[in-house]
Amino acid sequence: MQAPTWLPFRIRCRWDNARIGWALRGLDRTPPRPASPFANADAEVHMLLCRRDQRIGVLALKSLLRFTDTRFAVTLTNDGSLNQDDCNWIDRHVPGCRWLQRRVEYPRLASFLSDHPRMAKTYQGSYHPICKLLHAALVNRHERVIVYDPDTAFFRRPDRLLQWAKGQDAHAWYLHDHQNEDEQVPNATREAFKELAALCEPAGLKWRMDYYFFNSGLLAFRPAQLNLELAEKYQLWRETASPSYRTGKADLWFGDWTPEQTAYQIMFALMDPPAKPLGDDYHLGGDAGHVFNHFLRHYLVQSQSLQMLQALVNTL
Repeated sequence: MQAPTWLPFRIRCRWDNARIGWALRGLDRTPPRPASPFANADAEVHMLLCRRDQRIGVLALKSLLRFTDTRFAVTLTNDGSLNQDDCNWIDRHVPGCRWLQRRVEYPRLASFLSDHPRMAKTYQGSYHPICKLLHAALVNRHERVIVYDPDTAFFRRPDRLLQWAKGQDAHAWYLHDHQNEDEQVPNATREAFKELAALCEPAGLKWRMDYYFFNSGLLAFRPAQLNLELAEKYQLWRETASPSYRTGKADLWFGDWTPEQTAYQIMFALMDPPAKPLGDDYHLGGDAGHVFNHFLRHYLVQSQSLQMLQALVNTL
């Protein structure tokens, strides 16, 4: 049972974390799923991990690596909350991972940050998700990268991703929500993206945004496709944009907790060839029957989601 809403927030979090732990209680009995060496990999997986999500993150990794024809190298970024015992436990379950710290000294990253002060300030600050962008784009070791979040799982073989990883598709792919956008996207969001399109669209490229409800919980791309200048432009735009774009529902896109996701969204809107949506089999929420679910915290703690995760552990 979910924690009653009248309980204090911290107690509710502990209650829900205990329920997640119970659903994953068989995880320690599942066999290791090694990452592939970079030299032999078809693509490189990047995941940002915190201590709260280490177990669900390991399940997310194993749910992908369990397929026999997957050859994925794995790079994990520690947000600073994982201690050495935590990392050792993860390494036992997913041997062969490369570990990055929250802030790293790496030539391409350092060069980029020295020329982009707003991105440098974000990276040096307390906004950890920026690593999902900068580490995947600039501290990668493979020409193809898959970024996904720990509160996710693959429930069936992801044929689309596997074909892409083997070099059969030049397009980047992205996850999106399946809400009715005609009804659910506020006018402020539409107006803000019009401004951003006018600011960011370079000569010769066409702005294309098939879905406003873009989600960075699962992305597949070649880092060479990313125009990181647009991430800096987005941060500059946020400094001077109308406050109305950062209130109400528009805050989902332009608030302080989604700069990484919206920067990705802008870059994907201007990719050549155009980026593609992963489609109906890749789902936000806790409904069963999909190839992939990005649960988000709201759905993760619901009983149906925990039952799905427990069943997945049992299959491993």
